Amino acid sequence: MIEVDVRSEKIRTLYRQTMPVLVTNTLNAIIVGAVLWNVAPKARILAWVAAMGCVALARAFVSRSYHRVAPPHPRADLWGRFFVVGSATTGVLWGAAAYVLLAHCSASSQLLVTFVIGGMCAAAAGTTAAHLPAFLAYILPALTGLSLRMIQFGDSTHTVMTALLVIYTTALSAVARVNNRVLTEAFTLRFENERLIGEITIARERLEETNCTLEQRVTERTEALRIQSETLRNAQRMESVGRLAGGVAHDFNNLLTVILANVSDIISRQPSRDPPTLALNEMRDAATKGADLVRQLLIFSRRQRTIPETLDLNNVVRAMDKLLCRLLGEPLTLKLNLQASPLLVRVDPTQLDQVIVNLVTNARDAMPGGGVVTIETSAVNLAEPTGVLDAGSYALLTVSDTGNGMDSETQQLIFDPFFTTKDVGKGTGLGLATVYGIVKQCGGDIRVTSEINRGTSFRIYLPPAGVSTLKEQPETSAINVPGAISDPPPDNGTVTVLLVEDDPTVRNVARRILRHEGFRVLTAESAERALIVSAEHSGCIDLLVTDVIMSGMGGPQLAEQLRAARPGIRTLLMSGYSRNQAIPQDDPAGGAMFLAKPFTNDSLIAKVAELLEAAESRMRTPAA
Repeated sequence: MIEVDVRSEKIRTLYRQTMPVLVTNTLNAIIVGAVLWNVAPKARILAWVAAMGCVALARAFVSRSYHRVAPPHPRADLWGRFFVVGSATTGVLWGAAAYVLLAHCSASSQLLVTFVIGGMCAAAAGTTAAHLPAFLAYILPALTGLSLRMIQFGDSTHTVMTALLVIYTTALSAVARVNNRVLTEAFTLRFENERLIGEITIARERLEETNCTLEQRVTERTEALRIQSETLRNAQRMESVGRLAGGVAHDFNNLLTVILANVSDIISRQPSRDPPTLALNEMRDAATKGADLVRQLLIFSRRQRTIPETLDLNNVVRAMDKLLCRLLGEPLTLKLNLQASPLLVRVDPTQLDQVIVNLVTNARDAMPGGGVVTIETSAVNLAEPTGVLDAGSYALLTVSDTGNGMDSETQQLIFDPFFTTKDVGKGTGLGLATVYGIVKQCGGDIRVTSEINRGTSFRIYLPPAGVSTLKEQPETSAINVPGAISDPPPDNGTVTVLLVEDDPTVRNVARRILRHEGFRVLTAESAERALIVSAEHSGCIDLLVTDVIMSGMGGPQLAEQLRAARPGIRTLLMSGYSRNQAIPQDDPAGGAMFLAKPFTNDSLIAKVAELLEAAESRMRTPAA
């Protein structure tokens, strides 16, 4: 780096002395022309002086351009070449003067020209020694032209002068080399000193900064470690709560399935003229509300089945504008601040709507006296991983309010299921827990900042579309294979269903529903037992109705094995949640569907009928 600086400084030194050199060259040319005006052809003198003036003007323009642009180091060599060309042109003109002006000159005139050219070359040893190519480009053509012209005179005097010119040229070159070496060493020493001083200054500043901020850095690192540890504890706690919620929800869904199915069965058996009793309606409504609570628990524990789509986050917020305004009511104001360019994310649209509604509802309840709710979207880039999110690009959804705010203790608990600061009967405590579960299931993160009486801000980071966001929920299943149906299903009277469910009460309810509709039902309490039942049954099995999660082999694996043995079998998978399970999207034509628990008589029969009807329609359709 120092070599580059030295070379650049040499070129700068050349251009600093350009104007005095050009003025001297021009004046000397005019003086020589004036002295030889009466002894040499005037036309030649005028042409030579004009050429010298034009070259001087051109070099002056180049010098002015150099100072105006102040070229960086990498371009210094280019400007050095420009200078060398200018020096060479000037030297050629002085060398040509010996031929143009000395043809008819007297000895005194020749001596004048020789003295001027020699003096200009001696001056060049000082002014252009910083760049040897520029010096040599000037003196070599000038002195060579003069020497050749002298030797052409042929007498001993001119021969001696020629020899003296050669010695003079050699001596000037040696002097110029010495000057160049001295300048190089001086510039090198200067830049080395500057670099050393700079390094010492930086080291001193760093030392001072270290001394001044050591305690602050220790405090910051201690605080960062505390926050990281607290975040880890919270994540572990939320994961434990999520597992507990998922496990309870799974078992609770089985209980609700039994309740809803039996209530529906009792209601369906009543005469059409007798409406269901108030007790039956209340039981059904209570079970339905319980199923909704379980669904929110499953969302929190990230065990809810999702159907992700690629959406523009801005369009989703715009489409909900009127709904959110009605939700807020008159005293409150909704403000949208959306990024101009699209923000594509891949999420379940229903769940994204639920996130926005829950956050806006929470903001509304925090501002009983009125205020402003602001929804913002933007693209952000995290340069470093945060412990929860990897480094990279994210779509940021921010919902802020100007409400009451929360203290730090409340902020630690707001995502816990059933935690609420609202009055009894005004909230279930599952709104923010649901938001937390949806965001985590999408592969994102949610952060909250709040101050008492200054409002709250929820920031949701979502991976952009194209990034694998659903880490726990594949969208399709290996059992969802179109073309797996080989034989048309028989009529209801001869349809055989293999029912596999490890919960005996759910199994009994489902068997009763299917038998009531006229199906022949084979039952098994496990996948292993189902394979034995299938092997022992000599007839056709048209439909497999199986729970997803069972001890031992799961429902999807059972479906795979049965399809290998019975290619025409259709599959209906049932589950209260689907964590780490390959659950297919509904594809009746492909012979696979999914039924979420809790289900009713009608929902179970509807899924079965849709599967069988799709298969029958497919077989009636002629091949192309």
